Amino acid sequence: MTQSPPSSTPPVGEHRLGRLGIQFPFLIAPMVGISHVAFRELIRSYLPESIDPLLFTEMLSTLRLPYEDLNDLPGPLSSVGENYFVPQLLGNEESYIADSIEKILPFHPWGFDINMGCPASHQLKHNWGVRLLGDADYASRVVAVTKKHSPRPVSVKLRVATGDKIDLNYLLDFTQRMEDAGADWMTLHCRTQNQGHHGYAHWDLVSEVSKTRKIPVVANGDIHTWQDAVNLINEYKVDGAMIARAATARPWILWQIAQKWGVLTKPQARWETSPPWTSDEEGKEYFRAVLRFSCLLEDYFGDTPFALKKLVFFVAQGSRWLLFGHAFFHAVKRCENLKEVRDFVNDYAEKNPQPMGQRART
Repeated sequence: MTQSPPSSTPPVGEHRLGRLGIQFPFLIAPMVGISHVAFRELIRSYLPESIDPLLFTEMLSTLRLPYEDLNDLPGPLSSVGENYFVPQLLGNEESYIADSIEKILPFHPWGFDINMGCPASHQLKHNWGVRLLGDADYASRVVAVTKKHSPRPVSVKLRVATGDKIDLNYLLDFTQRMEDAGADWMTLHCRTQNQGHHGYAHWDLVSEVSKTRKIPVVANGDIHTWQDAVNLINEYKVDGAMIARAATARPWILWQIAQKWGVLTKPQARWETSPPWTSDEEGKEYFRAVLRFSCLLEDYFGDTPFALKKLVFFVAQGSRWLLFGHAFFHAVKRCENLKEVRDFVNDYAEKNPQPMGQRART
């Protein structure tokens, strides 16, 4: 099934993110191993000049941040002119949170986000991530101390439940507590802890939360296309849509949304006046995006094993939307450096054109 170019602008509902100065309510999520400076630069290369969406960093440990060189993590924390990035903090102790915020502020972040959704076991042992979702008192204190030390907006990203069991009353109470503690807005990953990144998201739950909260509520999880993102705002009445792994397949997804939203300016670095729309067009653009990303990785990290590892992980995520993505990913894994990747992708794209699917093939 192919997508069609925009014939008219569909209505996008009112959103409360506008109170915080965010007019474009579509965001790119914090993703481990992905949301580094080179990836955010790739997303920005597809952005129309007139929009400034929030782009999140990978989660950053507050135990390490005070002692790190943020210009070399490896690679810098942010790029030149990147004013709408949001560092995601992982932590729970006031002194480390305060020192981390102080360390990051010279990079001019738009705000700070608190991770309350990561299900990884090595994070849970520190009482970080989704572990905070199990204790509203504890989580409230983390929000309060972050707000105390941050002169920028503070958000919380959480899941709908720990384990598998969803308790809507608990979720409503928990999000009320985060609001009362000073959170300026929140993102709800509409999957449970045990779902991880798999399975269908419970979008109906984020709609219920949004109706009861005074602060903006953003939906995350199971967004594959621009239609999904716009539908969340129009049909589920949330304040924003946060796109995660689909952005590794469609780094141009915000450009698509912008055109559907009525923003007709094009990205500064591109000659095309419209993003790819059909599945065939998207398949071709995906290979161009991998090539562009490899160059950005080399710019920020050099042609190093670290950069190659980041590219392979990027392809592992995004290639799942391609018809023969599994074969492409395993071929990229055999490359030994970024130059070899570029040579291979140029040849592969010419010989093996393929469409991009609406949903990931898992």
